[in-house]
Amino acid sequence: MTDIHLKSKKKTGYWKGHILGILFFLFISIFSLTKYNPENYSTNICLILSIIFLIGTLICTYNLISIKNYCIVNNKLLQVSSFGKTTKSYTINDVESWTEKQYKGKFDKWEMLTLHLTTGKKIKICSDYYANYYEIKNEITKDKKRNLKIEELIEKKINFEVSIIFIIIGILFFIGANNALKVKMINSKDLIVFGDEILNIKYIRKKHNSISIKLKNSPDLDFYISGNALKATFVKDLLNDIKQGDTLFIGIAKGDYLSKIVKTDSLSFSDKYFFNENISVESVRSATTDYLYLSENNASRFEDRYWNFGIFGVSGLFFILLGINGVRLNCKE
Repeated sequence: MTDIHLKSKKKTGYWKGHILGILFFLFISIFSLTKYNPENYSTNICLILSIIFLIGTLICTYNLISIKNYCIVNNKLLQVSSFGKTTKSYTINDVESWTEKQYKGKFDKWEMLTLHLTTGKKIKICSDYYANYYEIKNEITKDKKRNLKIEELIEKKINFEVSIIFIIIGILFFIGANNALKVKMINSKDLIVFGDEILNIKYIRKKHNSISIKLKNSPDLDFYISGNALKATFVKDLLNDIKQGDTLFIGIAKGDYLSKIVKTDSLSFSDKYFFNENISVESVRSATTDYLYLSENNASRFEDRYWNFGIFGVSGLFFILLGINGVRLNCKE
């Protein structure tokens, strides 16, 4: 292999998967954080999820900037940073053995080549990043043995790690189940009820249906009824009775009223940067008719918490049993 010069060639768009992962994890992390309320114990799961997805964001970012270029020159494998600087140099003769594992995604598959050096170090090269992966692999592994025993151990390690992840997911579901039972009822003293003229009211059919209300004195804000509140609302009566120009009295959280309507309080982090135009409605009435009673809204929330507890609890039990079974089978092998 003397005087051979071979340079890795990165695939076009090799970075796309990492960028999508970073954006996805970052979005979920921020979204979960916006749902966290330190005064509401039931939202602690949102803080936990936010931290987990933030860690996922950091891992994706680290993996992206850690992708190196490789050169084979004069029986040496050079590791080159994205800035063109040689960061590490290895002698090909130091490669004691190699292993390779194939991974399958939904749309494609890729291989991970691991070089095991006599010094105990490992060099990993992924086929998903390099257009000439097989050329590099053949050049480095020429006359080197493939260590099938290590591949078996790696497979066991991966199965064990997946089992642990299942157990952690199960624990998170149990935390969610516990939080579901701690959902607080809405107290009338925590609401502000005010009247205003209707600019527009409409029913929005999406994955999560809702009623959108626009008010004359707050045209930039979207007052919406969704979730449990929508279940407790006399939807047909509200949409048939109330037209543009009519007056509605709506009840919203005191914090939303003070920070978004009269603006005497400062906005929260989530409202300041993300959802400051949205306000959840908890009670609705006209001068003569109630369309959403606070008591019915609370009853709907109370009923749902047992369903949520059951769903989270069963899911948690499923993942924990799956993980424990995986650990047990792994230990037997």
